[in-house]
Amino acid sequence: MGLVTCVRRVRAAVGVGGRGASRRRRARLAVVAGLALALAVPSSAFAGLNPVGSANEGQGLFTEATIVGTGAGTSVPGWIAPAGFDPLAGYPSGVPADSTRDDSSFAGLIRIADPVDPTRTGVTYCIDLRTDTQLGVNYALGDWNEANVPNLGYVEYILLNYFPTSGQPAAAANDNIRAAAVQSAIWFFSDRYVIDPGSAAIRALVADIVADALANGPSPEPELPELTVTPDTADVPATGEIVGPFAVTGNVSGILRTIGAEVFTDAQGQNQLLDGAEVAPGTNLWARSVSAADPQGFVLERVSTILTGTVLIYDGTNPDLADAQKLVLAQETELGVRAGATFNRFAAGALRITKRITGTGAGFQGEVVVQVECVDQNPETDLDRSYTVRFPAGTGAGDHTRTLGGVPAGSLCTITETATGDNALVNLEADPVIEPPTVTIVVNETAEATITDAYTRATGGVRIVKRIGGPGAGRQDEIVIRLDCTDDAFDRTFTIPARSGPGTYTLPEVTGIPTLSRCRAAEVDSGENRRVRLDGVRVHPRNVVVVDGVTGTIVVKDRYVKCRDKHKHKHAFSSTQYVKHHKGGEHGKHGGFWTGYTHAQGHSR
Repeated sequence: MGLVTCVRRVRAAVGVGGRGASRRRRARLAVVAGLALALAVPSSAFAGLNPVGSANEGQGLFTEATIVGTGAGTSVPGWIAPAGFDPLAGYPSGVPADSTRDDSSFAGLIRIADPVDPTRTGVTYCIDLRTDTQLGVNYALGDWNEANVPNLGYVEYILLNYFPTSGQPAAAANDNIRAAAVQSAIWFFSDRYVIDPGSAAIRALVADIVADALANGPSPEPELPELTVTPDTADVPATGEIVGPFAVTGNVSGILRTIGAEVFTDAQGQNQLLDGAEVAPGTNLWARSVSAADPQGFVLERVSTILTGTVLIYDGTNPDLADAQKLVLAQETELGVRAGATFNRFAAGALRITKRITGTGAGFQGEVVVQVECVDQNPETDLDRSYTVRFPAGTGAGDHTRTLGGVPAGSLCTITETATGDNALVNLEADPVIEPPTVTIVVNETAEATITDAYTRATGGVRIVKRIGGPGAGRQDEIVIRLDCTDDAFDRTFTIPARSGPGTYTLPEVTGIPTLSRCRAAEVDSGENRRVRLDGVRVHPRNVVVVDGVTGTIVVKDRYVKCRDKHKHKHAFSSTQYVKHHKGGEHGKHGGFWTGYTHAQGHSR
């Protein structure tokens, strides 16, 4: 048999591209760009089946059903009511005003089969009267929203209660009339189709079916097995780099089948899945091209029970066929539910980036980020790519390479350093040197670019300021102050001579201290003696953090008071002196001991 048409007309030409590709909610379509050619048809129209043959051969990786023939049915005469006509108001007694004559060459069952396993078959009705279809046209399962056909709840009621699910309408002379009556009733709800009053017998059957559906319908949409892979298409390099992830979602798992590809559960390609592996919803997949097969990609498949009332939508995979009528499953059956991804393979090369780190600050810099923008120079393709290359903070001196594989051949790539690693620990000596800043990618070759950064260790300084005050100022002994830094190389000891008068003494700055070092000041010898005692010491701040290019200041403030009672203070020593009293001496009962802080009254504690 040839062209199966829901209407008498034969399409003279079709538009550019298949609409199936734009509406596939379950991401199963792989419509090749440019399904733009018109379907060649003869200039005259056929009142019945088109005898010129079936649709051009073609099958997508995710095709779930293909038209293989017709079942019970026959031609019917009728009219399409105008747009304002409401099928829910009931079947009209005559032909509504302003209706358009439209005799259908075939009204009945259309047989489908699973293209992967033709033993899985089913039967459908048309729900798209004014669009044609043919033997060999490919379909994918869909939901009612995708079909965008009115009154499908009433269509579902008819399918659940009439032929071929049951023998109704029983009054029909045979299955051909029975199928034609059911199809005509479906068209009444989907396309406002009214049987010509001249065919009284079939018109009466259709009117009864419609009345029953209006009285007892609508029925709910059947649940559809869901299996989705996102994205469903990918540009992949011919050089075999891994792409992904592909997210698997749905309410059923799928069995993996690969075509010219390898599939993994990790981006590094360490865990490969072989054909026959079961993949559950929630899994992320990665894949690569391993051959020049066309089409190529991977498919997840689950053989499932497909319920009556499930719609089938043209999947866009027949060459030169832009559109085809929508179908609805007339009876429950088993078909393969398919999802996956198709690959568009492109020629590629690579770019090797060498990051050269030099200078005294090498290894102290922060993260370095290199951005590579590759612009496809071919006006017929859209393969622009953006890459981000990261070198971790603390990467040591020397050359460090990263290779970007699978870059589209012919691309012009511009290289910039968006984060130089300059931080509180280092200074960048000069702007990064990128040689060359742009490269052109050649198929199966590796372009080279070097980025050089020279770092110096960031440093700062610390200065101690000594303030001497109080009524005893100028009578104290030598004062010794110690600067202690986390980097021991910058520890210093400073001495202020005995009898230095009241005032402020700025000690020499210690420079070149690595940033983020911590330094603190402490008095090793306070200058206390028999003439003066230390009434108070204040060190502020207690420590400083070294900042790049900044001199931090620590102020040590001493206040001295005179000792008024020489007898009471003749044994007052500085806090660092070792005092030993021999048995039988001035304090004959005491042995030797280290003194602690000397209290104002001269007693040790």
